[in-house]
Amino acid sequence: MTPTWNLMIVIFFIAIAAFGFVMQREKLTAALIASYIALAVTIVWGDAIYQILSGNQVIFGQIWLRGNVNPFTVKTVIFVVLIVLLSFKSKVVAGRSSRIASPFITLIYSVLCAGLIVSSIISFMKPADQTSIINSSNLAAFIMKFKTWWVLLPALMMIFVSATSQRDEVPANGVAKGMNKKEVKKRRFYR
Repeated sequence: MTPTWNLMIVIFFIAIAAFGFVMQREKLTAALIASYIALAVTIVWGDAIYQILSGNQVIFGQIWLRGNVNPFTVKTVIFVVLIVLLSFKSKVVAGRSSRIASPFITLIYSVLCAGLIVSSIISFMKPADQTSIINSSNLAAFIMKFKTWWVLLPALMMIFVSATSQRDEVPANGVAKGMNKKEVKKRRFYR
């Protein structure tokens, strides 16, 4: 059996959904934020880094590199490495709540995150390669048809969820109901 683009996209969406359910909404939100940052950096710096790695640009007027690379590979590597580094190594935690996130919300975050990543990676390809993939994959065609929405909807979803979620409110004095003396001291110490 030869893997198709549809199969690869479905497997990627399932992997992101599994990641979302294991890591919960906070880490998934961090992955979404990391995806936006990685997309912005890749759009701004991808071509410049390709020019350096392909030998078309000299660094600091002295260093010259020559590699057998293509723009898609360079942009995809930059994008994926930044997502991994920012998602797993950052201290970004999005609005922790004492309750576990709804599985429905986690699933929506997972689908939006996967859609953002897949649409971004496909958009790094040459137009001819994009057309080839879109013609051979219904899922890729659907994802690229709504490319703008894959960028817009995760941000709107984060705004909506943060506006409607109830966080543990802590009074100005830093003491919440039910805290023991040790927790009160610890909370006041770290403020």
